[in-house]
Amino acid sequence: MVQIKHKTSGKVLLKAKNESIRGCVLSGHDLTGADFSGQDLSGCKFTGCNLCDSDFSGANLSFSKIDNCVLRRADLSDSTLTKADFSDSVLDVANLSRCMAVGTLFRHSKINGADLSRGNFSDADFFFAEARSKFDHAILVNANLFGADLTTADFTQADLRKADMTDAKIARATFTYAKMEGSIGTNGRPWGFTVKPAHEKKAWWKVWDNAAL
Repeated sequence: MVQIKHKTSGKVLLKAKNESIRGCVLSGHDLTGADFSGQDLSGCKFTGCNLCDSDFSGANLSFSKIDNCVLRRADLSDSTLTKADFSDSVLDVANLSRCMAVGTLFRHSKINGADLSRGNFSDADFFFAEARSKFDHAILVNANLFGADLTTADFTQADLRKADMTDAKIARATFTYAKMEGSIGTNGRPWGFTVKPAHEKKAWWKVWDNAAL
């Protein structure tokens, strides 16, 4: 039997008769603060669940469906989210750093103030998502960011090659040293370059050499 407990109080929130909760179907459960860390949740379906402050760090959520759930402040760091579906869910202030989210769906999700740094979001779908978050050093090759709200997002040294940002909102977003080759800009046209800072600091001797010329 598997018991899912609260990460701090130890209170049992969920019991499963099987040795694993892989492929489980949960609807309308209040699992606030649940400890799913390291669990195999592949193929699970969560519908309308409260998963705020839950711990999914190191968990396997591949091919799972997290539909219309609230995961504010959830910890999904180092998790495997390959081809999972988080559409219409709320992941504000969540930690998705270093996660493997290849082909994952975040369509119409809210991911504001979250940490997605160093994660792999290749082929992920952020169609009209709100993602005013940290994407520094993340991989977003061929990602769909069509219509996404990326206002103030940080894409420093992110890999956005072949990403589609048509109609996305990028006001005050940072793309310093981001790889943009083959990407589609907000106007639907190719960008295709690596963004460098407007005023890169030079070593004092280089500045002096230029002044002497």
